[in-house]
Amino acid sequence: MTDQRVYPRESPPDSGEHSNAKLMANSNSPSPPVSGEHQRHGRNMSQDSFASSKMSYGYGYGPNPGTYVVQIPKDQVYRVPPPENAHKFKLYTKKKAGRKGCRRCFCCIFAGILILAALLAVTGAVLYLVYKPKAPSYSIESVHVKGVNLSTIATSSTITPVFNVTLKSTNNNGKIGIYYEQGSLIKIYHDGLNLCNGKLPAFYQPPKSSTVFSTKLTGAGIVLSESARDKLLTQQKNGKVPLDINVKVPVKIKIGSIKTWTINIEVSCGVTVNALATNSKVVSKKCKVNAKPW
Repeated sequence: MTDQRVYPRESPPDSGEHSNAKLMANSNSPSPPVSGEHQRHGRNMSQDSFASSKMSYGYGYGPNPGTYVVQIPKDQVYRVPPPENAHKFKLYTKKKAGRKGCRRCFCCIFAGILILAALLAVTGAVLYLVYKPKAPSYSIESVHVKGVNLSTIATSSTITPVFNVTLKSTNNNGKIGIYYEQGSLIKIYHDGLNLCNGKLPAFYQPPKSSTVFSTKLTGAGIVLSESARDKLLTQQKNGKVPLDINVKVPVKIKIGSIKTWTINIEVSCGVTVNALATNSKVVSKKCKVNAKPW
């Protein structure tokens, strides 16, 4: 590769460069004597010609001596970095490739999640349209109480009530069975006071069937205040003692041969009995069901 000296556009060509040298050489050589008038006119002409030569040839406007421009092919500028920057170029290209790989991996995972969610949504919609699932219904059939004798309870004393509750569960689905799992919980309240706790048995309920089962709930060391005792006595005399029965039970749905994940069912029942006794009768009842699939 050869170095080439480059001048601006207004710089003189090579021939002009020789002309300047020649002009300077002629100016150094002795010239024949001339008269005063001719010498005066000659000096003026030489100064004018020298100034015009400076303007025409760009004297003083060219690059400084020793300034060069090296021409390199464009493809080598982009493909072959200088040795001192080669390691930086390698690091940059590696980082760029790694970022592209991470982005590609993230996009694939995100797309897979979207596809899976879409498939689950479509499957759920198809199953819902085909089987039309319905939540089971519940009712309180009977409530019998022991350990609560209001006439003999002293003021601000503790009681140990025992409730025997009979519930009825109805599966209204024609093609769906229900598995009642372990881990259920049933509580009975009076005016916000938790009287006793218990649990439901585990069993399988086929489609279009009703199941009646009894469960025993017990309470220990329940503090009954004087106001609560007086309120219960008044309600019992009127034959209307309101109770709140809350049930939480985990179930699994069987659709054909498929058994789903655990679904939590919450039942809230408002029951009124005529007395807290072993022969008490249910006066009114109303239950609400809330199913939580997740």
